[in-house]
Amino acid sequence: MVERKRLTAYDTRRYPVRPHIGVGILLIREKTLLLVKRKYEPDLGYWSIPGGHLDLGEKVEVSAVREAFEETGFKVKVSRLAGIIDKIMYDNEGKIEYHYVLINYFVEQIEGDENQPPKAADDALDARFVPFEQLKTYNLTESLIELLRQLNIGYN
Repeated sequence: MVERKRLTAYDTRRYPVRPHIGVGILLIREKTLLLVKRKYEPDLGYWSIPGGHLDLGEKVEVSAVREAFEETGFKVKVSRLAGIIDKIMYDNEGKIEYHYVLINYFVEQIEGDENQPPKAADDALDARFVPFEQLKTYNLTESLIELLRQLNIGYN
């Protein structure tokens, strides 16, 4: 397994010189979607799907499985691609502050009780399953709203 490095003063996520790759997962249970409340920028305090950065030398689907477990405690397997979203955020001066290419997968839980609630951990302040009809009441990230619209989930 690839060793993960913590952020340093030389991290290029903010004001990047090239796009970064993020990986997200959609775990659906009976018309509910697993969401996490973001602990860090970008989008601190917003709700999104579990996910994170693709590590150097890591395959994309392996990253999706790892991020699901790190943020929620769920062991999952990837079932299929859900969509790819460009996330480009500008600062007040019009400079690119964040630029991600987000690769998102539908996943299935492979271990544990299927009624077990998620446990927020790592980069998540909170985690919960949200019914599709309540998604619009949550402060969701713009990139998640774009993905949900593409998938006709809660934003049709």
